[in-house]
Amino acid sequence: MKHILRRSFLLATVATTLAGNLPLIAAAGEAGTLVVAQPADAYSMDPAKHSAFPTANILFQIYDGLVTMDGKGELVPALATSWSNPDPLTWRFKLREGVKFHNGEPFNSQAVKFTFDRALDPNFKAPYYSRIAAIKSVEVVDDYTVDLKTEKPFPTMLLSLYEASFPALIVPPTYTQEKNGDALGAAPVGTGPYKFVKWVKDEEVVLEANPDYWGDKPKIERVVFRPIKETRTRIAELKSGGADIAVDIPPEDVSSLEGGDTKVETVSSDFLYFLAFDTTRDTPLKDKRVRQAINYAVDVDAIQQALLNGTGNRIALTLPANGFAYNSEWTPYPYDPEKAKQLLTEAGYPDGFSIPLMTRKGRFLKDSEIVEATAGFLRKVGIKADIQYLEPGVWGQISEKKGREGITFPGWSGRDPNLVWFPLLKTGQYQSYFSNPELDRLLDEGGATIDAAQRKAIYEEAAVIMKDEAPHLPMIQPPLIYGLNSKLNWKPRTDSMIDLREASFN
Repeated sequence: MKHILRRSFLLATVATTLAGNLPLIAAAGEAGTLVVAQPADAYSMDPAKHSAFPTANILFQIYDGLVTMDGKGELVPALATSWSNPDPLTWRFKLREGVKFHNGEPFNSQAVKFTFDRALDPNFKAPYYSRIAAIKSVEVVDDYTVDLKTEKPFPTMLLSLYEASFPALIVPPTYTQEKNGDALGAAPVGTGPYKFVKWVKDEEVVLEANPDYWGDKPKIERVVFRPIKETRTRIAELKSGGADIAVDIPPEDVSSLEGGDTKVETVSSDFLYFLAFDTTRDTPLKDKRVRQAINYAVDVDAIQQALLNGTGNRIALTLPANGFAYNSEWTPYPYDPEKAKQLLTEAGYPDGFSIPLMTRKGRFLKDSEIVEATAGFLRKVGIKADIQYLEPGVWGQISEKKGREGITFPGWSGRDPNLVWFPLLKTGQYQSYFSNPELDRLLDEGGATIDAAQRKAIYEEAAVIMKDEAPHLPMIQPPLIYGLNSKLNWKPRTDSMIDLREASFN
């Protein structure tokens, strides 16, 4: 017991020391400044060149899309004021007039066409290309009307333009083309409520309110995003006044932040924790019996109880329990290590095998602890998972080269199978390391079917294949827990995007 107490004291001391040595940008809430502490720095300031939510949290303040989401989770107009379907293969958007980019360039149909043509170019290799891949052409009708054309009906167009659709954020054509796009990647220019001031890599991103914003003017003049990887350090910064929002608060720390100068906001997320298996390389993971064995080998319920205090939802397939077509009657693989060993023996691995397990550390709530607990369960059945923690930039580079090997813990979100299963499991997609022709057919069909009942039936068929083929180990839909300055008025969103448009201080 003395050793445990000593270790806790040392950890607290280290966290406090680290917090004291970090650059102090501004005290919480002073001089109209809001400081956000999140696990990672921006990967790129070009919205079409990244696939990371910490980056998106920054860029979401700078750029706008055609649609956005309100506090009730409803999709509402943004740079588009309305939309219609002149025919089943056309989405027509009426655009907001009088809007300018931060550098003075006009926002119009040409800007929309440029944005999508650029992101849809296969040579551009946008990481989230799959979100908008159904768009086959963009046609300018007039200065403030644009048509997005598809080859098949596309029922999830609006969700695809919003949910984690980073390449659908509208960029200024002239500026974007400067230095072959490098200018935008270093110093962003959008139409959003905040303008870019500076980016000191691995230290801070500073934004200031856009006085000419087309919507309601921001109530806070200055926003600073600070990358603080360690959870304990983020909490220490919040308590000491160096941050106003600290993301990914562990459940066991909630009570210590409720009252006084801090408070906690918790919301159910649309996010997914799961293991993904690379079936494209010649490893044991190509055999579905091995993938099934891994599903049997890991006691996800025990992990959820021990590390998340039982919060969040256990998911049976890689889809949020509140997502379209999720069936509450689906059941996950039960914990059965003996069945796992039997399957490994049948697959030719009675003594197990070694495999890389690639992930990031500090990107998600309790991520390293969950990964290490998972590796512990795998060891019990003979699978030696070599955990490789990658820095966010390295993770992005490897992902761009289709280089995720072995088992990965990637994280994902989306409230429709077309936004989750299609990019993660359709053959050849950027995020997919799996291929099944029949599943491909169903995913294509589901993504092009308008009738909701028919779509659900299609995805039920897809679910049967996914359960049997086990391309993933579905785990948990975690909560989103934020520590806040008690004077801050701000409500988190279920999609984990930090939206500061309505934020204010008492």
